[in-house]
Amino acid sequence: MSGETHLFKLHTSYAGGSKGDGIASATGTDVAYSLPPELGGEPGRTNPEQLLLASVAACYSLTLSVLAERKRLPFVKVEVNAEGAVIVQPGGTLKYTSIKLTPTITMDNADETQLKSMEDFAHKAELYCPISGALRGNVEVTVEPNIING
Repeated sequence: MSGETHLFKLHTSYAGGSKGDGIASATGTDVAYSLPPELGGEPGRTNPEQLLLASVAACYSLTLSVLAERKRLPFVKVEVNAEGAVIVQPGGTLKYTSIKLTPTITMDNADETQLKSMEDFAHKAELYCPISGALRGNVEVTVEPNIING
């Protein structure tokens, strides 16, 4: 697997100015997007800022799930709240500066060793996620996990 390359494809189409409509299409799924209302767009659609958050949160969730599975931890689920900060720079350009992930990780009767492993994986998942890796050095990504042991 080392050195293996995987290509992922997506097509977008956008018509109109700040009040326009866009569609992103991949693997038979369409996602409508536009500018966020905070930046002059129409409400009711997702926006690139949220799509980036979704990519980071989804990648984190998948990575954490695989780490837990490989360690045979009694992992049940992870729910992730994600918050991204975008600043307006001098001249009016926008810059994504930080993303905070707040995962709630549910485990099933884990012992202390398993809880410690999950706490460790809760932070490593962000480091191993290729989407977070693509942002590293440009956008600060932090993780504040909460582990529930049922």
